[in-house]
Amino acid sequence: MANATSSPSPPAGASSAIVIDNPILPNESFANASNIAMYNTTMIDGDSSNERRAMELLSEHVIVGAEFDSSDHRPSCHPDTRQDISRSIQSWMYDLVRKHKILWLHGPAGVGKSAILQTIAEAASERAISILGATLFFSRPNSRDDPKCVFITIAYRLAVRYPLYRQYIVRLLSIDPQLVEKSLAEQFKTFITQPFTMQELLDEIKDTVLILLDGLDECQGEGAQREIVLLIGNFILQYPTSPLIWLIASRPEPHIQNTFASKTLRSSYEEIQVLVDSDQGRRDVEKYLRESFLDIRERYPQSIPSSLQQWPSESDFSIIATRSSGLFIFPSTIIRFIEDAAYADPDSRLKTVLEVIESTSSSVGGQNPFATLDALYTRILQEVPRD
Repeated sequence: MANATSSPSPPAGASSAIVIDNPILPNESFANASNIAMYNTTMIDGDSSNERRAMELLSEHVIVGAEFDSSDHRPSCHPDTRQDISRSIQSWMYDLVRKHKILWLHGPAGVGKSAILQTIAEAASERAISILGATLFFSRPNSRDDPKCVFITIAYRLAVRYPLYRQYIVRLLSIDPQLVEKSLAEQFKTFITQPFTMQELLDEIKDTVLILLDGLDECQGEGAQREIVLLIGNFILQYPTSPLIWLIASRPEPHIQNTFASKTLRSSYEEIQVLVDSDQGRRDVEKYLRESFLDIRERYPQSIPSSLQQWPSESDFSIIATRSSGLFIFPSTIIRFIEDAAYADPDSRLKTVLEVIESTSSSVGGQNPFATLDALYTRILQEVPRD
């Protein structure tokens, strides 16, 4: 479309669609224009069919089930637990003068990192003005680990949330649908760097935009994990005024530690370590266990002898709490095993748990909660009926 003194005839073989040069500001596309000629036009900027096709193309390449509110349920923190860590994370999230735009939460397997981030995402989404832009929970066992889909998944969630960003994505994919097949670096430039350094798009985003990545160590390939950290870190350093902040959780694997500690990134992030067997971790585990056992007793009154004033006994409770070592994966697995509705026999299953703990106490690694978990998993598998 252009200024003209006459209405030209449509060129032979002309497409029936007109691409707006600046879809971010559609109204300005017509500024000072006159005698505009359009032939059977379909406005890509405002056309729902083009938008639908672009979003469908993105959705075909997203990591399904990785969003915090997906049907693939992830447990959040038990009420009133992990409050020290949650407060630290939220203090960083809502700090208007935060020093760093990357927060790395790290700790060993089973310490409860995913539950913490799930709780953070749920709380952020419920605020009247939410800064939550996109969440991605990696999971190797559930095939949520393809690095080629990471930034496409983020782009899809951002496009759902921000109309001007969605218009930007629609325009790009209308021109080049193969963008979804590009390298990680090219996808990051297209879906993150370019739009979040455009003043027109930033006019729509008056506040912080949080992108949350959980379980980075479960993404396929150490090289891809390092590249994701480097792309994010370099972007933050190059564009410090961007509204994006990044919350990343992972195990402290050596290659991830070394990437964060590199000369380029070492001053670009904050970190929180989720300690094993900390005093706070032990208190949180004990609170979780006491309330969970109380709930089980209330739900299965016929399965627990009424003569027992306390169930489990304090000594049995202490055995389980001590063996947990502040690792939430241990008590949460035990509670799921004991409360299994298919058996509805929590007292008998509690005895099984105590037998497994006792059997591993004198073995090599017997004080390791993971050794006891392995023994419990083995016991469960042995009890599966042959049919």
